[in-house]
Amino acid sequence: PPAVSTATAGTNIYYVSQNNGTCESLTRTSVTVNVYATPAAPTVTSPIDICQGSTPTQLTATGTNLLWYTSATGGTGTTTAPTPSTTTLGTTNYFVSQANNTPINCEGPLAQITVNVVTTPAAPTVTSPLDYCQNQTVPALTAGGSNLMWYTSATGGTGSSTAPTPPTNNIGTTIYYVGQSAGTCQGPRSPITVNVAATPAAPAVTPQVNYCVGNTAVALTAPGTNLKWYTVPTGGAFSTTAPTPSTSIAGTTSYYVTQSI
Repeated sequence: PPAVSTATAGTNIYYVSQNNGTCESLTRTSVTVNVYATPAAPTVTSPIDICQGSTPTQLTATGTNLLWYTSATGGTGTTTAPTPSTTTLGTTNYFVSQANNTPINCEGPLAQITVNVVTTPAAPTVTSPLDYCQNQTVPALTAGGSNLMWYTSATGGTGSSTAPTPPTNNIGTTIYYVGQSAGTCQGPRSPITVNVAATPAAPAVTPQVNYCVGNTAVALTAPGTNLKWYTVPTGGAFSTTAPTPSTSIAGTTSYYVTQSI
């Protein structure tokens, strides 16, 4: 009998007769051989990183008539997708195939899904709250951790790997959240509270104080809160103690004062 090739999907018809050694049958019987295509391996996402102790979900794969296995060869497949355990750290491999079942069960090769159960990272270390003045130029937020993701809500939402720069044009409080991840395993989020306060006006002062040389001067005064005294209009070091002008030499000296909240 001829050898049937299964290298190519399709239909082949063979014919067979019989004879008694001298005479062959006048008619032949046909034999139809159908070779069906073997489906490809299912499409999967692998590896998958899951936080230890988190609530796992069933594995998924894209294909038809899926069969799930716990080994690369042998074993009995199940139509129910497994749900990985997250109680113990480590790596587990799962395997899945698909079949066409039309009209016979042709099962394709296995696709492997590697599941890593990893330690849940701690919440990042942050400095909070942060207090800024209205319209102050501020830097982007920072946090101590790795693979940081930034959010505008305590749960859910879509994270960004770019740290936000808080706007300061409006007075008020905004809370930002940041978490760190190990692979696709994300830990808890740390809140950062940003307070934007109104910038206080310059203290109302007597703009000019006159002394005679040798007069006894008194410390300068200004109405306001948390006063800071300077000897330059911008920059420089400040003192919380009001200066007492020197009257030993004739001349003009300028002092500067701010208030803060």
